[in-house]
Amino acid sequence: MDTENNKVMRAKKSGRFIAYASLFLAMMYGTYIFVVLDKSVITDLLTSHQIDATKNAVGNFLNSYRLTGIMYLLAYLCGLIAIWNQHPYLWWFLFAVYISQTFFTAVNAGPILQSIVHVKSFYMTLPLWITLAGSLILALYMLIISIKRKSTFNR
Repeated sequence: MDTENNKVMRAKKSGRFIAYASLFLAMMYGTYIFVVLDKSVITDLLTSHQIDATKNAVGNFLNSYRLTGIMYLLAYLCGLIAIWNQHPYLWWFLFAVYISQTFFTAVNAGPILQSIVHVKSFYMTLPLWITLAGSLILALYMLIISIKRKSTFNR
Protein backbone atom coordinates (compact mmCIF):
# COMPACT_ATOMS: atom_id res chain seq x y z
CA MET A 1 0.00 0.00 0.00
CA ASP A 2 1.27 3.46 -0.88
CA THR A 3 1.93 5.73 2.00
CA GLU A 4 1.57 9.48 1.70
CA ASN A 5 5.34 9.84 1.98
CA ASN A 6 5.88 7.51 -1.01
CA LYS A 7 3.41 9.52 -3.09
CA VAL A 8 5.16 12.78 -2.26
CA MET A 9 8.58 11.32 -3.11
CA ARG A 10 7.31 9.92 -6.43
CA ALA A 11 5.73 13.28 -7.25
CA LYS A 12 8.99 15.12 -6.54
CA LYS A 13 11.04 12.66 -8.61
CA SER A 14 8.72 12.82 -11.60
CA GLY A 15 8.55 16.62 -11.23
CA ARG A 16 12.33 16.87 -11.37
CA PHE A 17 12.51 14.48 -14.31
CA ILE A 18 9.95 16.50 -16.28
CA ALA A 19 11.63 19.78 -15.34
CA TYR A 20 15.11 18.75 -16.45
CA ALA A 21 13.80 17.04 -19.57
CA SER A 22 11.90 20.23 -20.44
CA LEU A 23 15.06 22.29 -19.96
CA PHE A 24 17.01 19.92 -22.22
CA LEU A 25 14.28 20.07 -24.88
CA ALA A 26 14.22 23.86 -24.64
CA MET A 27 17.97 23.96 -25.31
CA MET A 28 17.64 21.58 -28.27
CA TYR A 29 14.71 23.51 -29.75
CA GLY A 30 16.49 26.82 -29.19
CA THR A 31 19.48 25.46 -31.08
CA TYR A 32 17.19 24.41 -33.90
CA ILE A 33 15.29 27.70 -34.06
CA PHE A 34 18.23 30.11 -33.74
CA VAL A 35 21.26 28.22 -35.08
CA VAL A 36 20.07 25.63 -37.59
CA LEU A 37 17.11 27.44 -39.10
CA ASP A 38 18.53 30.46 -40.91
CA LYS A 39 17.95 32.39 -44.12
CA SER A 40 19.86 29.91 -46.28
CA VAL A 41 17.68 27.01 -45.15
CA ILE A 42 14.47 29.00 -45.66
CA THR A 43 15.63 30.14 -49.10
CA ASP A 44 16.30 26.54 -50.08
CA LEU A 45 12.94 25.47 -48.66
CA LEU A 46 11.04 28.08 -50.65
CA THR A 47 12.91 27.57 -53.93
CA SER A 48 12.55 23.79 -53.72
CA HIS A 49 8.77 24.33 -53.71
CA GLN A 50 8.86 26.78 -56.63
CA ILE A 51 8.16 29.82 -54.45
CA ASP A 52 10.05 33.04 -55.08
CA ALA A 53 12.54 33.37 -52.25
CA THR A 54 12.43 37.14 -52.02
CA LYS A 55 14.06 38.84 -49.09
CA ASN A 56 10.62 39.71 -47.75
CA ALA A 57 9.26 36.15 -48.08
CA VAL A 58 12.29 34.62 -46.37
CA GLY A 59 12.16 37.17 -43.56
CA ASN A 60 8.43 36.70 -42.99
CA PHE A 61 8.72 32.90 -42.94
CA LEU A 62 11.68 32.99 -40.58
CA ASN A 63 10.05 35.52 -38.25
CA SER A 64 6.77 33.64 -38.00
CA TYR A 65 8.51 30.31 -37.47
CA ARG A 66 10.78 31.77 -34.81
CA LEU A 67 7.88 33.48 -33.05
CA THR A 68 6.10 30.15 -32.76
CA GLY A 69 9.38 28.61 -31.63
CA ILE A 70 9.82 31.21 -28.91
CA MET A 71 6.36 30.39 -27.60
CA TYR A 72 7.32 26.72 -27.38
CA LEU A 73 10.62 27.63 -25.71
CA LEU A 74 8.77 29.59 -23.05
CA ALA A 75 6.31 26.73 -22.60
CA TYR A 76 9.18 24.25 -22.20
CA LEU A 77 10.79 26.53 -19.63
CA CYS A 78 7.53 26.51 -17.65
CA GLY A 79 8.42 22.90 -16.98
CA LEU A 80 11.08 24.13 -14.54
CA ILE A 81 8.25 25.06 -12.18
CA ALA A 82 7.75 21.31 -11.65
CA ILE A 83 10.90 21.24 -9.52
CA TRP A 84 9.10 23.20 -6.79
CA ASN A 85 5.41 22.75 -7.48
CA GLN A 86 3.73 19.62 -8.88
CA HIS A 87 0.30 21.11 -9.57
CA PRO A 88 -2.11 19.10 -11.78
CA TYR A 89 -2.70 22.12 -14.03
CA LEU A 90 1.05 22.29 -14.74
CA TRP A 91 1.01 18.58 -15.59
CA TRP A 92 -1.76 18.96 -18.15
CA PHE A 93 -0.30 22.17 -19.56
CA LEU A 94 3.03 20.46 -20.18
CA PHE A 95 1.27 17.43 -21.62
CA ALA A 96 -0.50 19.72 -24.11
CA VAL A 97 2.80 21.44 -24.95
CA TYR A 98 4.56 18.14 -25.66
CA ILE A 99 1.71 16.79 -27.80
CA SER A 100 1.25 20.01 -29.77
CA GLN A 101 5.01 20.37 -30.30
CA THR A 102 5.14 16.83 -31.66
CA PHE A 103 2.29 17.45 -34.08
CA PHE A 104 3.46 20.94 -35.08
CA THR A 105 6.96 19.65 -35.81
CA ALA A 106 5.75 16.50 -37.58
CA VAL A 107 3.57 18.52 -39.97
CA ASN A 108 6.48 20.69 -41.09
CA ALA A 109 9.36 18.28 -40.61
CA GLY A 110 9.76 16.69 -44.04
CA PRO A 111 10.48 19.72 -46.23
CA ILE A 112 12.45 21.51 -43.52
CA LEU A 113 14.64 18.48 -42.82
CA GLN A 114 15.34 18.12 -46.56
CA SER A 115 16.41 21.75 -46.78
CA ILE A 116 18.62 21.48 -43.70
CA VAL A 117 20.35 18.40 -45.10
CA HIS A 118 20.71 20.07 -48.52
CA VAL A 119 22.13 23.35 -47.19
CA LYS A 120 24.00 22.23 -44.07
CA SER A 121 24.35 18.56 -43.08
CA PHE A 122 22.45 15.64 -41.62
CA TYR A 123 23.94 16.33 -38.18
CA MET A 124 22.25 19.73 -38.10
CA THR A 125 18.88 17.94 -38.08
CA LEU A 126 19.65 16.28 -34.74
CA PRO A 127 18.25 19.10 -32.54
CA LEU A 128 14.92 18.82 -34.35
CA TRP A 129 14.89 15.01 -34.16
CA ILE A 130 15.79 15.10 -30.46
CA THR A 131 13.06 17.65 -29.74
CA LEU A 132 10.48 15.66 -31.69
CA ALA A 133 11.36 12.33 -30.07
CA GLY A 134 11.77 13.85 -26.60
CA SER A 135 8.40 15.58 -26.72
CA LEU A 136 6.69 12.41 -27.86
CA ILE A 137 8.41 10.29 -25.19
CA LEU A 138 7.55 12.76 -22.43
CA ALA A 139 3.93 12.97 -23.58
CA LEU A 140 3.67 9.17 -23.56
CA TYR A 141 5.36 8.99 -20.15
CA MET A 142 2.87 11.49 -18.75
CA LEU A 143 -0.08 9.70 -20.32
CA ILE A 144 1.01 6.32 -18.94
CA ILE A 145 1.57 7.77 -15.46
CA SER A 146 -1.85 9.45 -15.56
CA ILE A 147 -3.56 6.21 -16.53
CA LYS A 148 -1.56 3.97 -14.18
CA ARG A 149 -1.81 6.16 -11.07
CA LYS A 150 -5.08 7.90 -11.96
CA SER A 151 -3.32 11.07 -10.90
CA THR A 152 -0.62 13.49 -11.97
CA PHE A 153 3.08 13.56 -11.13
CA ASN A 154 3.13 9.85 -10.31
CA ARG A 155 1.22 10.25 -7.01
